[in-house]
Amino acid sequence: MYALVDCNNFYVSCERVFNPSLKGKPVVVLSNNDGCIIARSNEAKALGIPMGAPLHLYKELIKRNNVFTHSSNYTLYGDMSARVMNSLSYFVPNMEIYSIDEAFLSLKNFNINKLADEMSEIRKLIYQWTGIPVSIGVGPTKTLAKLSNKIAKKYSSNGIHILTISDQLTQILDDMKLEDIWGISKGWGTRLKSIGINNPLQLQQADPRQIRKLISVVGERIVYELRGQSCLMLEEVVNKKSITVSRSFGNMINDKDNLKKALANHVARATEKLRYQNSISGGLSIFINTDRFRKQDLQYSNGAMITFNEPTNNTAVIIKESFKLLESIYRPQYNYKKAGVILLDLKQDTKNIVQNECFIQNNLFAFTKDIKNFSEGSGICMNLLDDINTKIGKMTLFYGSQGVQKQSRKTKTEKDEWRMRSCYKSPFYTTNWNDLLKVS
Repeated sequence: MYALVDCNNFYVSCERVFNPSLKGKPVVVLSNNDGCIIARSNEAKALGIPMGAPLHLYKELIKRNNVFTHSSNYTLYGDMSARVMNSLSYFVPNMEIYSIDEAFLSLKNFNINKLADEMSEIRKLIYQWTGIPVSIGVGPTKTLAKLSNKIAKKYSSNGIHILTISDQLTQILDDMKLEDIWGISKGWGTRLKSIGINNPLQLQQADPRQIRKLISVVGERIVYELRGQSCLMLEEVVNKKSITVSRSFGNMINDKDNLKKALANHVARATEKLRYQNSISGGLSIFINTDRFRKQDLQYSNGAMITFNEPTNNTAVIIKESFKLLESIYRPQYNYKKAGVILLDLKQDTKNIVQNECFIQNNLFAFTKDIKNFSEGSGICMNLLDDINTKIGKMTLFYGSQGVQKQSRKTKTEKDEWRMRSCYKSPFYTTNWNDLLKVS
């Protein structure tokens, strides 16, 4: 059996942990630059505020109903997610972190007759330890556990639902839409309907080989999963094959210096993620875009890519290469709205694993001694950078090319034009000493 643990209205729940007065009140969380609504409390949903709605279209409704509005605080949400996942690991030896607010648990050693009580205890303790409410769906496969979780969130009074191969499952599959099944997209749903498969029950009873020919081997696995035959194992360690960091700017920018600052900060964040998963990158791609919705502006979009002579996770090296790429695509007459970087061809950094030996193909025309000396020095430097920023706080150490914020006459820190707008952001309660919650 598998359990899918899903945090309820996760971003909103994180805000409520440190501001209990928000409980029972309508709350929304906004996307980057405070553009759209990306998370809603149940009370906000009841007011008819849709997911993904542009904020400016619902300002009157929000004001009229006293809806509390927060800018997205990904630093806080990421830290709270880590706390939830660490807490879940206390209960099971094997788990898969599926997303920031979801995790699959293997219930291999659990007594099936006591699952309801066990899941209730897990749910209670997660809330006690972290303040985050969760829903738990249990099933004999990951696909059925995902389906069970959906039922738990919508219809269960205690936030728990256990699904087994039974007449109940048959009825549930017969009443649901194809697209409600994990992994079935609208496109695949249309293909399945073209051959007379109109609901998940018919998919469960279909010929797996026919489904494989029609959509893919993934579709065939879904058929078996719906029958209770597990085909999708837990992926306990999943390293990304590429890493992308991109942001829309808080204001339009058209000068190269601000674009360089944005790219340098994106590279710094991307390489931090790269080192966290113990990887090195073999190449880099960058892109810059104007705002296609501003019809009065000239439009321009371009990108460039480079392959590194030696795979690296050194922030300084990759920032330097990103600036070279920017020189080749930058045009001065445009107002830019977005820039991004993509680290490509990621490989495991084996030199940190196997007796300091790195089994990566070196450059034929470079001196091995120079490569080794640079690699060792680079590794020490990056480890120090990450350790200090982890222990003392984000951006304690940073590269000058990322931009130094100046103090204005009013002693308020001036913000770079390229940085995102976050007018309603809550404090960094768990990751910044200055933002620790004050209790009186």
